Parts: sequence; structure tokens; C-alpha cells
Amino acid sequence: MSEKKNVCPECGSEIIDGSRFCTNCGASLDPVEGEPSAAGERKRSYVEHLTIGFNVAASQPMVFVPAVLAGVIGALIYWATMGSMGFTATLLSIAASIIAFVLNFASIDMSRDAYMNEPLDLGESVNYVTGRFVDFIVAAIVGGLMSVTIILIPVVILMFVVMVMDETGLTDAISKSLDVLRADLGDVLLILLVSIVGSFVITYVPYVSNLLDAALNVVVGLAFIDLYANYKSA
Repeated sequence: MSEKKNVCPECGSEIIDGSRFCTNCGASLDPVEGEPSAAGERKRSYVEHLTIGFNVAASQPMVFVPAVLAGVIGALIYWATMGSMGFTATLLSIAASIIAFVLNFASIDMSRDAYMNEPLDLGESVNYVTGRFVDFIVAAIVGGLMSVTIILIPVVILMFVVMVMDETGLTDAISKSLDVLRADLGDVLLILLVSIVGSFVITYVPYVSNLLDAALNVVVGLAFIDLYANYKSA
């Protein structure tokens, strides 16, 4: 039996019934009242995950703010302390690291809100991260240790996404991340490959490479959010 198809109300592109987002424009496709939810939704490809990530970010550019802000603050403090080894320089470096840490997790939270078509509020996202600061610090430490093996990097990325998406703890997030990998290993690796190649190409862009890399990370993060949401609904 062929899949039932419909069209996106925003761009008119053909969509498959039950999809939560248009793969062409990223528009939210909330089910009509009275219809079943997206349970049983078809599995999307890595290209569709990346396309949705890009389109969601492009339609709600505020989602880039935490990641770009972290990059700007880091760059400013780097230039301010370059060549300096004093106490003030050390404090500024520590402050920059803490700010970047909070903003990076706030970026995941805002990406989740953008994906769910909810209002974006940097202050609320920062408050959310500071409210779970200890949880995220522990996750970052564990993630850093896991990343040393390289092959566990996909688990770490998914772990952070799951912690925010499901508002769950570290152990549960790791377990769910491993489940996702078993089901969608190929797509996870291909998204990572696109991210690595994109970051490599961006390094050759003068002046704004750091900002472009931060924007790329947001799109990739949204792709992983869509991958996880699609995994849960399949």
C-alpha cells in the first residue's frame, strides 16, 4: 500500500501524512485535532534531518543567538588575555569557560523550543541551564571522558540532546542514546560526517569562521533533535 500523502500548508510541498515538520521549509505540521499523533511516523533519512534542522533554524534565526554569543564572548576574552598569564587573565578565562558552557546548553534548549515551535527566550533557556547546572556539569565531565575514545562521541552528542529533550538524568540519557545508535547508527554517523566536513570548509572562510561554525553546530544539533524525535515516534 502506498503511503498517504498531503501538502505543506506553508510552501505547498508534498509531505507524508503524520510528519511533524515539512522537510522543505521546516514548518510545523501539528496534527489536526481529533487525529492520531505522529506515532508510527516513517523513519527519515539523514538528509531530511539536516534539511529540517536548517529550515527550522532559518525560520527562527534567534535560535543561533546562544551559540554565536558564546563564540563572540570567547573570542573577545581570548584577544583581551592573549599573551597575559596574570591572575586577572586566569579569572577571565574561567569566566569565559563558564559562560560558554551555560550558553552551549542554552543553545540546545532553545533548539528544542524552536523545533517544538515554542517561543524562544534566551533568559528562560539560561535559567533552565543554571537550574540544572550540576546535572550538566557532571554530564560534560562524563562526556569529556567518553569522547577520549572517539567512537563514543555520537553517544555524547545524543546524550546531551536526550537530557534536554526528555529532561532526564545522565544514566537514562546514556541508555536512550545507545538505543538510538543501535537503530540509526548510519544516519548518526552521516550527520557527524557532514558536520566535520562543514567545519573543515568553514575554517577557510576569513574573519567569520568561528561564527559560521557556531551556526553550523546549531543546525547539526537540530538535526540530532529531529533524529531523536523521529526515533521516538517511529
